[in-house]
Amino acid sequence: MKTSTLISWILLFIFGLPQFGLAESLKRLKVLAPEIPGAAEPSLKGRDIELVLATFSECGFDARFVFQPFERHARTYREREDFDAIMTVPLHWRLPGYSTSAYIWYQNGAFYNYSRIGPVERINDLAGLDVLTFRQGVDVLGISNNVPEFASLTEIADQTIHSRLLFMGRVDAILADGFVVAEVNRRIFLEKRRGENWPSQSDTFRFAPIFNPAPHKMVFRNPDLAAAFDQCFDDLRQSEVIDAINQKYIDKYQNVLRFRYLGR
Repeated sequence: MKTSTLISWILLFIFGLPQFGLAESLKRLKVLAPEIPGAAEPSLKGRDIELVLATFSECGFDARFVFQPFERHARTYREREDFDAIMTVPLHWRLPGYSTSAYIWYQNGAFYNYSRIGPVERINDLAGLDVLTFRQGVDVLGISNNVPEFASLTEIADQTIHSRLLFMGRVDAILADGFVVAEVNRRIFLEKRRGENWPSQSDTFRFAPIFNPAPHKMVFRNPDLAAAFDQCFDDLRQSEVIDAINQKYIDKYQNVLRFRYLGR
């Protein structure tokens, strides 16, 4: 091989790599992820995980994902420094490391039995009712001042339990992301056993986006990786890859969500 050709290949190799450095670019990242139905699952399917995977691919990152329940994944990240990054972190949470800009928005709201409690358009409409939410939902949704107004409010990590209790009439509303609840409901109906007579055929369930969209970020131990993620995400957004991933997932439930999810 001619010397000039060899030099050209070396330069291409060096400058074609992400700007955060050769050693880090070749390292396989260990990333904590929350297990959220339809959003981030161990099969590496879902709106959230696919946004992260697309961005990692754009950056040339290689990663292994470890899934845990939402909120527990943040506790693990705080306690164990062997994880290089964490995804799906509410923007206001402070974790060790370097935060990216928001890369995904969740549309939390009230999913409720319209036939039983009538229309819900704001949080105060749920006063006196039994409500469920996800772990750390009170903090993420910013509703600590509203808790005394409910008949009860319970945080449960397993969102399948949320929907089953709602269908059985044990609770009045779920406070969570509308897309996630819709996906959980779909799976429950697919797995429903013969003889189960809930919910009633006369029941109508609706979603009300009573909260502002909630931005979530990634956090990396290495500041250069965080900066690279932001740049790669911006590149994908400009090429409409990000919008295509969001649209693929959100649009299939817009009828169920009455076209009130993220204003789409």
